[in-house]
Amino acid sequence: MAGSSPQRQPTIGFPRRRSARRLAAPTAKSDPDHAGPTRTALRLSPCPTASGPAEPGRAASATPSARTKVLPLSPRKRLGDDNLCNIPHAQPCSPAKRSKENQGRRLLFGDPLDSPEKPSSPEPSQQRGGQETPQSSGLSRQPARTRLFRQEGTCYQQAKRVLHVAVPDRLHARERETGIIQQFLREHVCGRRPGSLYVSGAPGTGKTACVSRVLLDSKDELSGSKTIVLNCMALSSPQGVFPATAQQLGLPAAAGREGVRRLEKHLTARGPMVLLVLDELDQLESKGQDVLYTLFEWPRLPGSRLVLVGLANALDLMDRSLARLGAQLAGSPRLLHFPPYTREQLITILQERLGQVAGDPILDTAALQFCARKVSAVSGDARKALDVCRRAVEVVELEVRSQTLLKPLPGSDSPASPVPKRVGLLHVSRVISEVFGDRLAAGSQGSRDAFPLQQKVLLCSLLLLARRLRTREVTLGKLHDAYSQVCRRQHLPAVDQAECQSLVTLLESRGVLELKRAKEARLAKVSLKMDEAAAEHALQDTALVGSILAQGLC
Repeated sequence: MAGSSPQRQPTIGFPRRRSARRLAAPTAKSDPDHAGPTRTALRLSPCPTASGPAEPGRAASATPSARTKVLPLSPRKRLGDDNLCNIPHAQPCSPAKRSKENQGRRLLFGDPLDSPEKPSSPEPSQQRGGQETPQSSGLSRQPARTRLFRQEGTCYQQAKRVLHVAVPDRLHARERETGIIQQFLREHVCGRRPGSLYVSGAPGTGKTACVSRVLLDSKDELSGSKTIVLNCMALSSPQGVFPATAQQLGLPAAAGREGVRRLEKHLTARGPMVLLVLDELDQLESKGQDVLYTLFEWPRLPGSRLVLVGLANALDLMDRSLARLGAQLAGSPRLLHFPPYTREQLITILQERLGQVAGDPILDTAALQFCARKVSAVSGDARKALDVCRRAVEVVELEVRSQTLLKPLPGSDSPASPVPKRVGLLHVSRVISEVFGDRLAAGSQGSRDAFPLQQKVLLCSLLLLARRLRTREVTLGKLHDAYSQVCRRQHLPAVDQAECQSLVTLLESRGVLELKRAKEARLAKVSLKMDEAAAEHALQDTALVGSILAQGLC
């Protein structure tokens, strides 16, 4: 009874590792070399859950386990050290997963080192002595139409590169202004005479380009001085110009009046001349104009070695904001104005840029003249003319690319490259309509009536106020007062100052106005972003707006 008790012992529902060894014991006893169930016999015994139904011979020898329903092992148990018999019967998987399994089992099972991802045969480049195939051979397998467009697109790429806004070697129509700046630097920097120069002009008239060109050409002459160039648009506040200048001079930056006094003491001590160039000078306007007055009064101090050159768009900045400087004629800044470019000057600039492209001209003569005439009539901005021509080249490039990719070519490996498509009058006209289109319209052509009446009245008030004050920039408070006066005279409901600022913001999003915000909303600066004549012409569409412009302000 004691010997048969292990056979009548009931088995558990979920087989554990020890019970699995007991079930494999009869198979192990059949081997005469082993006296009992060992771990090796367990590994060599097939697993019924992994290999499918058991064979008849096996079922007869394993009588106690025939009545037991063996459940499949979990993946963790199936991959364990005690159940490695299930590994050869694993389901096939993706190459990536199979490579990960091979990395973990390669030392256990002695799998071959060849990975499934590696090709069985060597590459053709390896068969030829290990030399790699040059990358140019891949171009021969590309379609001929792709290679054809690459041959055509070189001229367009060159045209776009030369039309980018950059400082050229020679500035056309700015020889007089360039000579004045060079003479000023020679007299004051090289002659060790402190002074100041204010350069004004509309955007795109070549102020920054001229000063940059002169600094590059006079690099040897100015080698004995310290040159500092700052863009005031990058400053967080008008007072930030002082620590930025001190940092360029190698001084410890200090905020407040202490930093200003330390910088002033350094500029009046012995040493080389200091040339300070401030671009976008109008960004330094503050309450009381303390920053601008401090900068322009430094060259007047005894023993000063500062030469100041300021650039801004406003023509009347000295008369409007720095009137106190004109009281002393000896120390007042020298003024230099850059007029807008004319049609002939813009044509010369565009022809000089496009002449650098090899081959036939990319732009037609009629298209180039049309672009120059339109830009000179609106703003005289050379950068705008370059942008229009570059955009027109991009439009033609896209058209040629679409035609080249869609049209199949004959079965010739090296077809003759056709002449690239030129930029015509239609392309330039389309781009100009996008750039200088009716920004007062709601977006579609012929939708002038969709422009709100309150915004039209506000724009009329700005035009009248700027004409009366003879300035392009007014405060929001004065604009609201003029707007309220126009509304009372025309018996129209007027909005308050907060809603007036919202109207200005809407006009700014359309590209009509420009708003320079301040701490107090009433002191915010509002200016017209488009040409005044174009705005007046666009506002003459209704009798009410026409009468407002005709009557003016009382």
